[in-house]
Amino acid sequence: MEIDQKLPTIFFAYQEFASLVDLAQYDLTKNQHRMLFIISSLEDVSIKKILVLIGISKQAANVAIRDLMDKGLVTEHRSTVDKRVKYLQLTPAGLALNDQINLEQKRLLDRYFDEANGDWEKAMTKLAQKYLDRVE
Repeated sequence: MEIDQKLPTIFFAYQEFASLVDLAQYDLTKNQHRMLFIISSLEDVSIKKILVLIGISKQAANVAIRDLMDKGLVTEHRSTVDKRVKYLQLTPAGLALNDQINLEQKRLLDRYFDEANGDWEKAMTKLAQKYLDRVE
């Protein structure tokens, strides 16, 4: 497959992958799930960096973060070097929830790879096609 075909395949496959898990059952929004994932994946991640990585406004992030804190999934602490910088960390409950969602996504993704005999390109193509079929 040429690079020109791989770009839409990756884009549409990601869209399908992102929708594999019903986040409503976890009482999470898409942005909240992305925040949990980023916080668990990166060490000492600042709120500013999360905004950039997710591509949301400060106002949208504040609402999502406040909700995650109210649910006991995230805590916030200030940098010891620069008091203006705030970092987020997952609580044990946040870590457990993130791990549970990751496991669910991994199992679903493993199914696609098994059906494609481990062929990454075939698995991504199938994910992309499923997304395109669903939105038609």
